[in-house]
Amino acid sequence: FIAAENLDSSCVLISSKAVYFLKSSDYIDREAIFLEVKYDDLYHCLVSKDHGNVYIQLTKKAVNTSSGVAMPGPSQQKPMV
Repeated sequence: FIAAENLDSSCVLISSKAVYFLKSSDYIDREAIFLEVKYDDLYHCLVSKDHGNVYIQLTKKAVNTSSGVAMPGPSQQKPMV
């Protein structure tokens, strides 16, 4: 565990292995995680602002579907939170 940040309707939990995005509620469990990005799978991170909102775009590494190996380049998976 490194840090946690509460947002309007969610929470960001940062650990030494991954970043977790959770739905805010009184009781937090594994079911509350709606996005988990492990650092080993992360290719690039971009922070942007739009109309007073701050967004984080996470680009995951491309995965070779036949071998399941993470490739060094970006994939089409770019979740924006």
